[in-house]
Amino acid sequence: MPTTSTYAIWAHSDIQPVDESQRWHYKKAIEDLHNIQPYPIIAIIAGDIVQHKTAEKDYEWFLDVRKKAYIQYWYEIAGNHEWKNMPAYNTYIGKPLHYTVSFGNILFIFMSNERGRPPTYISDQTFNWWKNLVIKNQHKIIITVTHAPLHKSRLLGSFSRNHMILNSERFEEILKKYRVDIWISGHIHLPVWLLMNSRIAPEFNNILFMNVYGIRKDPATNVESRFFFFQEGSDYVIIRLRNHESESFKAMYDIKHKLSHTFLCNGCVPTME
Repeated sequence: MPTTSTYAIWAHSDIQPVDESQRWHYKKAIEDLHNIQPYPIIAIIAGDIVQHKTAEKDYEWFLDVRKKAYIQYWYEIAGNHEWKNMPAYNTYIGKPLHYTVSFGNILFIFMSNERGRPPTYISDQTFNWWKNLVIKNQHKIIITVTHAPLHKSRLLGSFSRNHMILNSERFEEILKKYRVDIWISGHIHLPVWLLMNSRIAPEFNNILFMNVYGIRKDPATNVESRFFFFQEGSDYVIIRLRNHESESFKAMYDIKHKLSHTFLCNGCVPTME
């Protein structure tokens, strides 16, 4: 009997240690990765790697500690904190403000903040770039990654102007007409047990809005992140919340989300454009 392959993607955000004493949060998550099967092939960071303007040492630490993850493919965006020192972000991370990654028939669309202060600003030029990609790639599984969520995602905290994408209605009008499978964001530092950190939105063609925040241990939160498991030949993705401190998945937060298309990979490798 032929076997099917399952591919894991690690999604997290808001690492931003306030000082060196908080670096153990991310270090613990990296160590716990080695307990995950299948091992993640891709890591996605939805913004705010660093906290401060004087960020060079934090970027050096981040790049050094993540080597221990043994993940080859890393894809990041700039959040509002990166904008305190974009020359450092460009030097150490080096990704453009918006880009795409193809992985089999999945198209990831990454859009950074385009200014430093909340709310998240994405230009009309970048919006139109995203819109054209969505319209032209309806034959693919589409996943969008931004730092903040859309206003009408109705994720916990998205009602606040400072915790959403400015002029979200541009994106929301397109989502009513065209299918995007998942929208990944971070930025909202609220614990998962308050619920509404994810929502399937029927009014937007059943997109799954997902806040992946939690890798930093703030008050009332744990060191947590999300793992997306895509199985070859399946039109469902399984998304699981990982508590890295207890080294366990929290089954009560498992999500089985129906995709617009069957996932096809057959040994594919990610390609960035």
